[in-house]
Amino acid sequence: MMEPMKLPRSRPEALGIDPRGISAFLDAVAADKFDLRSFMLLRHGAVAAEGWWAPHAPEDRHALYSVSKSFTSTAVGLAVEEGRLTPQDKVAGLLPELLPEEPHPNLLKMTVHDLLVMGTGQAKDPLESVRPIPEADWARAFLAAEVENVPGSLFSYSSGATYMLSVILQKLTGQKVVDYLESRLFAPLGIARKTWQESPQGVTAGGWGLKLSSEDLAKFGQLYLQKGLWNGQRLVSENWIGLATSKRIENGDNQGGDWTRGYGYQFWVCRHGAYRADGAFGQFCLVLPEQNAVIVLTSAISRTQELLEAVWTHLLPAMQDAPMAPGAAGDEAAERLRKLAYAPEPAGEAPADEAWSGRMYRLDGEFAGGWKLQAARFTAEEDGSVLFELWEAGDEASLVGASTIALRCGAGVWNRTEAPIPGGSPNFAPDTGPANGWFSRKSDGSLRIVIRFSEEPVTLNLTAVFDGNRLELTEHGNPEFGEKEKTIAGMAEKADERA
Repeated sequence: MMEPMKLPRSRPEALGIDPRGISAFLDAVAADKFDLRSFMLLRHGAVAAEGWWAPHAPEDRHALYSVSKSFTSTAVGLAVEEGRLTPQDKVAGLLPELLPEEPHPNLLKMTVHDLLVMGTGQAKDPLESVRPIPEADWARAFLAAEVENVPGSLFSYSSGATYMLSVILQKLTGQKVVDYLESRLFAPLGIARKTWQESPQGVTAGGWGLKLSSEDLAKFGQLYLQKGLWNGQRLVSENWIGLATSKRIENGDNQGGDWTRGYGYQFWVCRHGAYRADGAFGQFCLVLPEQNAVIVLTSAISRTQELLEAVWTHLLPAMQDAPMAPGAAGDEAAERLRKLAYAPEPAGEAPADEAWSGRMYRLDGEFAGGWKLQAARFTAEEDGSVLFELWEAGDEASLVGASTIALRCGAGVWNRTEAPIPGGSPNFAPDTGPANGWFSRKSDGSLRIVIRFSEEPVTLNLTAVFDGNRLELTEHGNPEFGEKEKTIAGMAEKADERA
């Protein structure tokens, strides 16, 4: 495999950034208990600061959620430049074969521009109800939905609108969006390790489902900051970048916060002359043209506006007009960035010869989000780790086949499992990616287990209490998302009934 193309690195002082602002930002992240996975700050085309909270690492990819939309917008811009379509084209005219027998009158008015600005005229995203249905035809469902308002008259956020852009592009180009962008965007930027989810019809999801590393996302932001130029080559037209990243539709009162400042072509307009690609749970690619800067954040949070406030409060004023002399503050900030981590608890007593080791415990209950479990097993390994397995309800009664989760947790240290969900699961993305886990054995014999997924904003925080043949498994929940602690119980099978 080719060595990935890396961005240049520099001390923040050389780029006119006061490193005390970086340290203050890290203080705010810690004080507010933001669950960040990565942070990168670029200025004048070089990386001034970067950090990953271990066990998360630079090579990890991240589920970008709606940041994906900005890449789909880029594909539309490229297709416009190639003369394949215009923003004024009618959706019905581009996809006549998918229309219902009696199209809604407002549907016939809907344009590519309306899809780009989330101004479809539909009161809600039609795909919200059909995506969980296997083999549902997403495009036909979108076009069959009622269009209550005149397209372009109001903003209504819709991932389905972005999916329809992907459908249109695939028809016009003969390629999935992920493939269409390969030679035009991904390869020139040196982005090799990406995946993008698809619909049951084999169409790139468009509005979500893209996974990239933090640095690859930073390259995308830098390309937009450079108005479409990369190493002297024009990748995206400057005109399209201007259209995409400025207000094309009103989406609020322009007061307070960063979600009511206007929406472009799948980009959000921010305060301070900035704009951003924005994904659920705090996935951000912020572009600050006035400061010639790009900021990338990947997270697992709900308080996304508060995280942006920390950026504006600490990082924005740290950017000065002229370089600074290197000093101790820069060394301190760099050292803090290197040592970022979610530290495991001490391992406690070794789990050798535990009565619970290898026993199958049948469970009856469900955790947050309706996650129903059927069984659990904990196996003490010779190397001191614990193999932790969970089975979802719905598996065969004998539990033959792959468990929902199967990974080894280190004793007071993070242990990485590359494929912890070998059999797939309705409660996890189809390409969930690696997971990192640790366990600690308490003095009362209970086990504390923490699992952090590398590519998804998911953390499992569990305690297993053993009392004879009985297991109580508690999910402590993530207060960031309002999840409450919940305990489910089960009994061990007899030794000769173990799976």
